[in-house]
Amino acid sequence: MEKWDAYDIHLNKLDFDLIRGEKIKDDVFHLVSEVVIINSDDNYLAMRRDFDKSYPGLYEVSVGGSVLRGESPIQAAKRETFEETGINISDLKQVGLNISEQYNTIFVIFIANVDIDKESIVLQKGETIDYRWVPSSEINKFLNSDMHVPGKGKRINKVINV
Repeated sequence: MEKWDAYDIHLNKLDFDLIRGEKIKDDVFHLVSEVVIINSDDNYLAMRRDFDKSYPGLYEVSVGGSVLRGESPIQAAKRETFEETGINISDLKQVGLNISEQYNTIFVIFIANVDIDKESIVLQKGETIDYRWVPSSEINKFLNSDMHVPGKGKRINKVINV
């Protein structure tokens, strides 16, 4: 059972836990960390979602997931990045917050600049099935393409400043 800390819309922690899969009351939120990974050659990492997940087979130009109970957004960002890609990141810059009242979620968005072998990505079974590196010159087009999870591209595009 995955537990999350509960927050109000102002990022104040509330005195109860949330449980993944259970309905969340209005005006209560959980945190999700998202990390946009940019390699030293100015290419963005796009991960392809498993076919058993929502938006099956589509790409995301971010990795991440829910912040677990007692975890900070930075800790979650590092954990999720390693789990989904095999990349150990140390240098993260928070670049945005996005509140989704529809999904009772506050997205904490980070950028990680890395200098890695682009073939060293390790896929996470049940989460990711492929990856690709997208040059910065093509990133806006890719984020708005039918290959990318709809709606998420707009959130990422707002913070990458390309």
